[in-house]
Amino acid sequence: MISGKELALQRKLKIEPIEGSYNSYTVNEKEKRDWSGNVYLACLAAILVIAFFT
Repeated sequence: MISGKELALQRKLKIEPIEGSYNSYTVNEKEKRDWSGNVYLACLAAILVIAFFT
């Protein structure tokens, strides 16, 4: 909140009761996978393969 702008973040939470306890829950956050690093790595590998065979 330093900049004064509020960002709307939507998080997906998974709430599960803890077995053997009364009124206790675990809260796990489901995160989307970030595939951008894998895409860049695949492009780099493809370029190296093309450079190797030419």
